[in-house]
Amino acid sequence: MAKQMNKFIRKSLEPGETIVYNGRLHWSYIFGYYFWTFVLFLLAVGACYLGYRDANHAYYYTALALVVLALFVYIIGRVVRTRSEFVVTATRFIQKDGIFNISMTEIPLFKVETVNYHQSLWQRMIGTGCIELVGSGGTSHQIHCIENPMDVRKTIVSAINKQGNKEETPVGQ
Repeated sequence: MAKQMNKFIRKSLEPGETIVYNGRLHWSYIFGYYFWTFVLFLLAVGACYLGYRDANHAYYYTALALVVLALFVYIIGRVVRTRSEFVVTATRFIQKDGIFNISMTEIPLFKVETVNYHQSLWQRMIGTGCIELVGSGGTSHQIHCIENPMDVRKTIVSAINKQGNKEETPVGQ
């Protein structure tokens, strides 16, 4: 599904601009949805057991309703996770949020002065974290709960450094 969602960002690329890094939210961002899906499935199993033990069809209907609700919660969680994605190109950081109502944030890398990295012990254990891009004039943009935050930081810093080297190279060389 990430490939389909990425079509919107790909349309916004300049001619010849390529994606250096494709990023998305970490699974822990929607942990609550996964948790409630599991709880609803357990309740459905319990209702099936009661229906079998008491030979009562009402328990089976309840179990079916719980399974449908669990699948609905799971699908909502998947949609929530895929609604936000970001890419790093050689010249820009682009973040897209939304499915029906879409908003995009584009930050030219030459405007980024600092890339801050935040990660708690728990986030380090599960592989998530936060990146903050601080631009000229003190403006900042934070991306929370992303996969592989150190890789994202390294990619952004590397792209900024490559861009800086291009600007410092004399024209005749």
